[in-house]
Amino acid sequence: MPSLAPSAVAEHEALKAYRSMWDAVVEAGKTSDPDAPNLRVYASDQALKLIVSSLYTDRDREHVSKGELKVDPKVISMTPAEAPTEAAVLDCVDDENWLKYKASGGLVNDVPGGKHRTTATVKRTSEGWKVASFILREAGTC
Repeated sequence: MPSLAPSAVAEHEALKAYRSMWDAVVEAGKTSDPDAPNLRVYASDQALKLIVSSLYTDRDREHVSKGELKVDPKVISMTPAEAPTEAAVLDCVDDENWLKYKASGGLVNDVPGGKHRTTATVKRTSEGWKVASFILREAGTC
């Protein structure tokens, strides 16, 4: 069986880390836990700071997030080409069914979720691939 090219392996691992980061965000959002361990497994740098800050804010406000978050990421570039250590990812994060609730029950507001154009940088680290940064645009951008 032929082995995969380094670029194919890198693309697979970068997308796996990206999807896993969002899974960790959804799980942490259920209790607004900024210390959820999987966040640090799949996110670093600006991405981790953004997520943790948001979770602290939600916890302070006694908000939790519930529902389903949908992602469909694609790698749009990788560097260096021969043996990538960084991938640029483009996505349309769909949070139409992932909403904020008061910890005591009931929706925080009646603002629906939406589809957000999202760009991310995923980097190979000594601990594996991690999302280093992302920009989540406003709802309706994709």
